[in-house]
Amino acid sequence: MNEALASVRVLHLLPHQGVGGLQRSVIDLVRHERMDGATDEIVLTERALDMDGDFMAPATPVHFLGLVGERLATRATRLADLAASRGARVIHAYTTADLLLAAAACKGRQRPRLVATLFERPSAAGFLGRRRLRRALETAHEVFVPNPALRADWQAAGREPETRLAAVDIQRFHPQPGDSTWRNVRLEDPTALLVGCMMRATEDKSPEVLIEAVGRRHAAGRPTALLLVGDGPRFDELKARSRESTTLHVRRRVLDAPGFYGRIDVFALQCQDELIPMSLVEALACGRPAVVADSGAVAELVGPDAATFVPHGEVDAVIAALDALESRTERQERGFAARQRAVERHALGRLRAELGPSYS
Repeated sequence: MNEALASVRVLHLLPHQGVGGLQRSVIDLVRHERMDGATDEIVLTERALDMDGDFMAPATPVHFLGLVGERLATRATRLADLAASRGARVIHAYTTADLLLAAAACKGRQRPRLVATLFERPSAAGFLGRRRLRRALETAHEVFVPNPALRADWQAAGREPETRLAAVDIQRFHPQPGDSTWRNVRLEDPTALLVGCMMRATEDKSPEVLIEAVGRRHAAGRPTALLLVGDGPRFDELKARSRESTTLHVRRRVLDAPGFYGRIDVFALQCQDELIPMSLVEALACGRPAVVADSGAVAELVGPDAATFVPHGEVDAVIAALDALESRTERQERGFAARQRAVERHALGRLRAELGPSYS
């Protein structure tokens, strides 16, 4: 076999390369593996790469599996053929659907090893669906979850996973000076407390809670502004709303994510069922204090003292948490502690070292 084709180590399965936390996590992992000489590659299983709408593509080949809508067995054969043509030793799946696909492709003596890092709760329904999922879990050589809150769910589905905490590149995401030019141009009061949120613009993210909290705080004489970043079904609606507001600013995406976190004073997130908010981990790595709706799972991911956790949907609680961060000194102290937590728990280098033996 051609030496170049035989050198591929891992094929990472992703539904698409959108702006979600799963996508950012896998792309960062693959990009850094390749910087160290590994030849990991990404396989898109649901949608071809969209250069306008997707997250920034990594410097690595991206394959589109295709055959969307075909039988699982047909798609699994295509995946097995792709793995053979690339000389891949491992297939790494991250969702229930891709786990089922990879398990079907990894049967047989000459097939790749299957590793799964599951970013969601089990989604199989019905007796047959649960049985297929159990068999796929049994096929996997190793199963991990990026948040300990997911362990019980997957154990009940048929396999007790190990925890490999979600991680970010702490060399790229680090504290840096804010952008005063943007503040001077965009904010009514450049000294306002700027709250930032990077999220998918979907119903479950509850941006109205943050919009109301910031608006009420500003109206009470404490200058405050909100910067929402994220594409999704509600983007156009939120963008239109920002045109009628002096405190709300909305962007579809930012090319310099660390720069975004450097610009804001406080990171905030409101989502009732959040499991692995990569934007929160990135904000902590950038030394930003955070105010986050407490779903229980988020506190398990980053630690109960890494952020200010408030009840989901309670505007008054968000306002009180922002008031407690009014002082620059307080924000700096909380931000320093946040950075330390990210370095200790969420460093990408540590995750890569933990996954190394699984790829050999």
